[in-house]
Amino acid sequence: GSPRRSRRRQLQRPQEVVVVREATNYTLGLDPELAKLQSIPTFLPIMRGALTAPFARDPEVLERLDAGAMVALCRRYQTHLHTAAATTTHYQDNLSTKIRDVDATVSGLVSQMTDRQRSFARYAEKLGQVTEVSHALIRCHASLNLILESLETLNDSLPIHDRLEPFVWTTG
Repeated sequence: GSPRRSRRRQLQRPQEVVVVREATNYTLGLDPELAKLQSIPTFLPIMRGALTAPFARDPEVLERLDAGAMVALCRRYQTHLHTAAATTTHYQDNLSTKIRDVDATVSGLVSQMTDRQRSFARYAEKLGQVTEVSHALIRCHASLNLILESLETLNDSLPIHDRLEPFVWTTG
């Protein structure tokens, strides 16, 4: 292909993946094309001297050779290669589409999980604040109990007529 075509293909499919491997299912019977090829008997070249000197040519023999069969075989092979390439391209395109879909799904899931992690971090921070407030309340309660004991001790040290009524703290 020309450089322009190859550049255009590169621009159209930047993530083109080419994988070639053997078929997973083998046919038990012999391929008819292979059977035809195996039925052809062994033969020597028609042109004299072709075995020893490949550059020696006999113009009379070349005129008698029919290239039509070879051209037909080459066309069939070209068609086969084109079909195989088209099928492979189709499967690769489907695979690329599926990969993009999976990538988009994974990106969405990662985004959702990141959002959830942030919200859980906020909840954990709020729980930490609740724990701090709880500890502060426990310290306040202990201080209040100490103050009430001191108040009762002071009240008991006063003369009876100057004493205050006992302080009763109700929670609830």
